[in-house]
Amino acid sequence: MDFESIIPFLLILAPFAIAFFMEALVLYFFKVKGFGLSILTSVLINLVALAVVYFLGAPLLGKLGYEIGQFNGLNLQPQVVAFICWLSIIIDGLLLQLLFRRQERKRLYSASIVMNILSYLFFHFFIVYSH
Repeated sequence: MDFESIIPFLLILAPFAIAFFMEALVLYFFKVKGFGLSILTSVLINLVALAVVYFLGAPLLGKLGYEIGQFNGLNLQPQVVAFICWLSIIIDGLLLQLLFRRQERKRLYSASIVMNILSYLFFHFFIVYSH
């Protein structure tokens, strides 16, 4: 396998790695844990939250008239993005509470709000300006 065949795969993963890193910085600055553990926590929380948002959010959106087969991340309506962001904030906050029981809730949910808003803004600008 040569390097040129890996480049498209790395280009797909790069935005997610940047988002994980940004969220790890937020956890670190909110003094949830050290930087290394913040990176691990960010990756773990994002993977679990992605699965939960998909399996919980998709049926809810389906009942509101949005078909899962019609989802295109580039063409989602603002209210759908807002719902997914809100659900993601709640799920991240709950996961942070499960992982760091000794931290105060206000700090964990504040970190969750900042993490998700930064990630959603990053992906928005990445999608808009990468074409």
